[in-house]
Amino acid sequence: MASRASKIAAVAREIFSTLPNRGRVRTGMQFLKKPLTGAYEKRYYMEPIEPYARRAQRACPLIPIYTSELQERRSLKLRMLRQRGKGPPKKGSGKRSK
Repeated sequence: MASRASKIAAVAREIFSTLPNRGRVRTGMQFLKKPLTGAYEKRYYMEPIEPYARRAQRACPLIPIYTSELQERRSLKLRMLRQRGKGPPKKGSGKRSK
């Protein structure tokens, strides 16, 4: 027969919707009870337009080639580095080639 304390604990678990925890083990329930934030984060960050633009450009060659700001910035930086002679070496002529 269960003691009075265990009966009270069982009723408390039902009321407060908690799990039985014998041995005082961490269960991580406080993190599992928190509401999920994935939908809010997905709405906050815009979907990239690049895949759709590339797909449309492949479908219709009359559409001009799409380059993102990031691609333009990278190509400009690479062009500037190559002008100064600091760009990447040609394939097969790196530091370790003989």
